[in-house]
Amino acid sequence: MSEIVITEQLGERGVLKMLKFAVEKARELGAPVGVGIVDAGGHLRSWALMDGAPRLVHDVVLKKARTAAYMGQPTGDIPPEPATALSLAAADFVNLPGGLPVIKDGKVIGAIGVGGSDPKTDILVAEAGIAALDLT
Repeated sequence: MSEIVITEQLGERGVLKMLKFAVEKARELGAPVGVGIVDAGGHLRSWALMDGAPRLVHDVVLKKARTAAYMGQPTGDIPPEPATALSLAAADFVNLPGGLPVIKDGKVIGAIGVGGSDPKTDILVAEAGIAALDLT
């Protein structure tokens, strides 16, 4: 077994590209939001609060991104029983729609969280951020 493991991760250019595409999609939809991008470990890589977005979204957006990274699945889709237990046990857990993992070759390399609009719009903006990347 190797002592060193090399993994894929979101690079600076990818993070900034995701943020740009997400914000552009939110503008197109007329929905000012907060956007947060984290690495696979949940560490913040980028954050934007669009003009007009609710200021209270900061914590929720980061929790959406971290939850998607930790769970490897979209927020809002986690079954109620484990979601309730996790929300009590982990301060960074939230099961509100708008958090999506970034997956390359079956492995989570990061996540994006979006908040400040309705759930459908938050998801569309997050999807636009991920679509900016070449994950093939």
